[in-house]
Formats: sequence, structure tokens, C-alpha cells
Amino acid sequence: MRRSLLWSIAISAGFLISNIDAAETNNQSKNQLVLGKPGLEASYEVQSRDQLPDSNIESVTLQLGVTVENDGKSCQWLSLKGKKASGGTFQVWILTSSYPSKDIAEAQSATARYILQEGTERPIEFRHSATGEAVLPFSGAWEYLFPHAISQTDSGIFPKSVEYLGFTYSLKQIQEGKPAALPSDPLQIELRADALIGVPHNTKQLDQTRRYDESDYELIPLTKDDYEAMITAGMNCLRLNQEDTKRLMNRNVYFWGIGGADILYPEWLYRSNYIGPALFHDEPAVCTRDHVVRPRFKEKPDTRKSVTPQSVLKDFQEYYHHVNAEKAPVALQKGLDARPDVNPGTMQIRQQNLYSWETMVATAAHQLSEQVDGPPAAIVFEPPGRIGTRRTLPEMNMAYGCQIAIDEPTNFIDIIYGFLRGAARLTGKKWGMSVYGSVDRADAPWFMTHAYDVGGQYFFFWDSYKLACVPFNECLKLTTNLRQHIENCPIRDLEQLKKSAEIAILLPPGYTLGHVHMGRGNLWGLGELNLERKNAEGRTYREVMGNFFTEIERALRLGISFDLLWDLKDMDLQGYREVIRVLENGKVEIKSEDGKVTVLDGARIPQRPGGEPPELAVEITPAKIKAGATVVARAELTDTTAPTFYTVATDEDGIYRDVKILWELYGPEEEDYRFLLDGFYHPKVQINGDKSIVEADFEITEPGRYRLRAAACDLAGRTTVVWKEFEVEK
Repeated sequence: MRRSLLWSIAISAGFLISNIDAAETNNQSKNQLVLGKPGLEASYEVQSRDQLPDSNIESVTLQLGVTVENDGKSCQWLSLKGKKASGGTFQVWILTSSYPSKDIAEAQSATARYILQEGTERPIEFRHSATGEAVLPFSGAWEYLFPHAISQTDSGIFPKSVEYLGFTYSLKQIQEGKPAALPSDPLQIELRADALIGVPHNTKQLDQTRRYDESDYELIPLTKDDYEAMITAGMNCLRLNQEDTKRLMNRNVYFWGIGGADILYPEWLYRSNYIGPALFHDEPAVCTRDHVVRPRFKEKPDTRKSVTPQSVLKDFQEYYHHVNAEKAPVALQKGLDARPDVNPGTMQIRQQNLYSWETMVATAAHQLSEQVDGPPAAIVFEPPGRIGTRRTLPEMNMAYGCQIAIDEPTNFIDIIYGFLRGAARLTGKKWGMSVYGSVDRADAPWFMTHAYDVGGQYFFFWDSYKLACVPFNECLKLTTNLRQHIENCPIRDLEQLKKSAEIAILLPPGYTLGHVHMGRGNLWGLGELNLERKNAEGRTYREVMGNFFTEIERALRLGISFDLLWDLKDMDLQGYREVIRVLENGKVEIKSEDGKVTVLDGARIPQRPGGEPPELAVEITPAKIKAGATVVARAELTDTTAPTFYTVATDEDGIYRDVKILWELYGPEEEDYRFLLDGFYHPKVQINGDKSIVEADFEITEPGRYRLRAAACDLAGRTTVVWKEFEVEK
């Protein structure tokens, strides 16, 4: 249980008020005595002074200031002044309705103003740029930044023995005096912790021309003018080196990248705009697949047959626990531990303000709930390659058998945001989104403003590596658009937005939307977990995912807002009027708010608009196929009620080509899967009015039985699928 040092004048230790005249006490209103008599001051000295490093605090003084009515609440100024072993000093002033709690959420709620002075520098006040509310530091060190009683029986605002910055300090003196004057003209740093915007690096592209040919950019350091352009556009979360930090740390920005080995200690721990040495976990689910599962497949090929969504989930849980316990969250502490001029004592700082930058959004609820009181603070969507409404939704329709109109960006991105918002609601944490270079450029601006409107608080760009890179000037333009939108709508009720979903649709843990080719949905982005494989209940993954997406389609058609979650244990799902569980046995369980449970044989198919799906016929040549041969698949596609459309990605000129058909090859074993359009940017398509001839050729190297799946989707989401089976001889 966290100790709260709320001080009650009626029961506090007698020495605190021994010199206060009883009549004067009676004249003080109840609201005036929030903490104690203004001017009351206590001095503490560290118990172990031998060989105390220069940057450590040898003595700390607390003084009670004047009382203030703030927004109908009685608050009082409290100042803290620390003296280092080297002789340097710093000071903090906090206007609060209670002594600062170790719990930063409680402390933030109680705090009206917060001011820091580093040495003799100009004091700095940290405020929210839209509301004017105080902004407290949230790097993870907060619980150590104010003295707290060691013993719960050591009551009073000034206990006899306290813990502070990892050491024990003893009370040396309490005296009364005149409350010290507050800083008269503090520098105002205005921050938006609820709308962080930035990039992960401090470089930009030498040539910012878009590259669509998989070549890489040459990167150069950001200049002073570049940073000014970023701040002007609206970026407020910057990665800085030491030199740039000195110049920009007092601007209206958050900064990160400087570790515990190099910060000004302990002052930067009190800085509300210092984030820490790191900002995010980088794709823990993808890393699990690429650095744990795939290497195992190579080492032990038989595991390709035995792999299941649940086995990969177990691998992910182990990998993620290690990352969250041993990597970025402890980097700040490790940096402090290595310093000769700092002794952290008993402090164990875990950087709380990290987010997880993740493509596989189905993992969001697990990632945020693994440590409810620890990092990460948020989940941020990292878009996989080639993502876009008109590219991804057709694949979802063709993969899962749903019928979602592909000309409405809400239909796609609300699926992604449903996972993020659901995880944030479940854990009380935050969520956000990012833009990568391969995101459809028509979608990107609206994806950002829509995320803001529905409660997103993180907005980032990837700024390096081939097609993943968003060139610097494009980042500025997108940021400017978002900033203007935020300025038009500066105030949001984030708690209400977090709870805006009416229903929750639950997916079995371990089932995901895939990775780079998200729409096709191979679980965890593994061909070995293709949708034609069967689970332990004898149902294909396609059937389970189809039920999930059909319930999503139903909600979209009815205008019902939804959250999407893994069906984890011990989830508090109160507040949803309906909880829909998609089960591995092919059934769907629906639990209403009144507790009534209904189990259906499948998803509820919504009323869909009339019209005919595309007509599709497929032939394969040659008739007899031997291993090593090239197979040609030829499709005749006829548009009916609505035109068909499906694109894979841009070609090397940045043009989206309509490839018409989704070609997939299954076999010869159930774990074998090939997407036949990889690198297929120049489709073999002949279009004549509403009819198209589409060809795909591919080489077969192994004998066995294969199944070719061809699918086409029109703009209304109607899909036609044709299967062709064939045998390959030795």
C-alpha cells in the first residue's frame, strides 16, 4: 500500500504546532491549513555522509508556504530545497491540496502548479498548454522525489526519519518563519502529454525524394533550422543529443535520448519534459516471431508442423516479459548506477513513460496488462508494409469472408483503433498511432486526426529505412495538419473517449491479424499458421477469424462502436452492453449487460446490400505438372454490380496497380503457404470493359498435392473465391 502523508492539524505530532498560538489556530480557516502553518520549515540531513558522491543530496529542506484557493479547492505551497555534497543546490515549489503522494496519478490530481529551479538558473514552471494545469515529471522516478516517512507510525507532515532519493534522512530542525517568496517570473514550459508528436531519430534524409524501389536513404544529422521547423510544425517530442539538449530543453517540448550516465542529477528527474533515455519497445511481437519462432523452424523443421497460435503466444509472453523487465525500462537506472558521482542508494527507477511500438495490435491488451502499475504507458500502432484502406480491406474481405465496403477509411482504421482503445480501457493506460512511408498517402492525414478525435495520445512517424521512411518534409506537413486540428479541438474528455465503445468483441488469445500482409491474416505473420490450418477443435483458423470479422462487419453496419480484445483471464469487462466471445469451436457466445448468455453456431451475419459478387473462373496449365515446372494460372474475371479492385503496393514509380486477383498457394503440407504476389507490382492484367483476364505464373519445386486459391473483391466488399487443386509429380 502506498503511504500518503496527508497531514491533519488536529492529530499531527504536537511539536508541529507547539509554538502556534491557540487563538491564532482558531482564526485559521480549515481550508487554510491544508498542510500546516505557513512558514513552518524542516531540515533533514542524510544519515550516511561518508564518501557521499558530489551529485548526491546531503541535506534537504521543506517549507510550507501560503494557502491558495485553486478552482474551488484549497491548496498550499510546499517548497523543497536540496543541497548537494558538492555544494550545488536546486529547488522545487509545488502548489498542492495534499502532501505529494508516491503515486503520480494521485499527486497529479492534487497538484495545481509545479516549478523547478536548477541551481541559480531561471525557475521553470511546467504547464499543460491547453488547460494550464500543472504537468509533473513522469520518467518513473516520481516516488523518490519527495521525502516520505520510513515508518507509518512516524506521523506528521515532517516525520523524524524519511526516505529520499534512495537514502535515509534524519530530521535536524523544525522552525517557524515567514514563508519564502515564490519565484516572481518563472519561465513557462507548456506541454501536451496527451498529444505527443515526433520521430524516433535525430536525422533526416539528404534527398527527400520518395523512393519506391526498395533503395535506402542517406541520412544526415538534423540542424538547428530543422529543429525549429519541427517545433513550428507542432512536433513536441524530440530525440536530442547533449549539444541540442542544452539549446532546446527549455522549449515547449519533451526530450529524450540522454541516459542516466549524462543527465544533470538529480535535477533532470524533476524536469517534467525529460522523458528518459528511451521512448519505446520496438515491435516485441514481431521480434518474437523473427528472433525466436523462425530460428526454431530452421533449427527444428518439425516444429513447423506442431506450431499453434498458443505456442507462439507463449513464446511472445516470455520474450515480452524479458524486454519489459530488462531492457528499456531499466536503462535510466543502469546509467545512474554506472556514475562515480552518483549513488542511487535504494532507488530502483523503472521508466514508466515508454510506449510499445507494435504492428500486431491484437497483442495490445497483453502488453499493457503485463504490468498494470508499470511500463509501458501506452501501445502505439506501427503500420505494416503496404497498409491502406483500399489495399487492406479487400484482403480482409477475401481472407475472412466478411463484406466491408472498401471506400470508407473508418471501416479499416477503426478495426486497428478498436484493439488499441480496448487495451487502454482495460488497463487505464494510453494508446496512439504512427505513420510509415508505406502507408497510403491518401489515408495518412485522416488516420492521424481521427485517432486524436477518438482518444489517441501518441502520434509518431518512422523516418528511416527504405519504404518504411516518411521523408522529413512530409512529416512536417502531416504534423502541421494534426497541430491545426488539435488547436481547433484542444480539449478532450479522454476518459469518456476511452469508454466510448458499446460492445467488446473477443478473439481467442494467440489469434492475430498477421503482419506485413495484414489483410491476409496468416496468424503472427507466419505461413505455417495459414488460415487453412485447423485448431485443436478441428476448426480452421479462417472460420474463427471469419466469425470475428463478421461480428465487426455487423457492428460497422449498425453504427455500433466496438473494442477488440484477446479473451484474457480476469478481464474487467463491465461497462460494455454486450460482450461477444468468438470461440475456437466455431461458436459465438454473446453476453448481454444483464448477464444473459446466448451461444450461436456462428457469427451474426448482418443485412447486406443487394447485388451480385464478381464472376470468376480459373484454369491451370499445364495439365500435368512435374516438380521444377512453371505453372500458369489464368483467371477470367467479370465485374457485376460493382467494379473489382485490389492492389498489392506501389510499383517503383509510386503507382498503385490494380492486380485484380489475390493468388495464394497451399501445400503440399498443411504448414506450407505461398503468397504469389510478392514483388508483383506489374500485374498481367488485360481489361476490356467489365471483363478482365488475369494471369499469375509460379514455380513448383516439391511434389505433392496443392491447392490454389483465387479471390476477387468489389468495392462493396462482395467476394468470390475459386479453389483449384492439382497434383505435382516428381
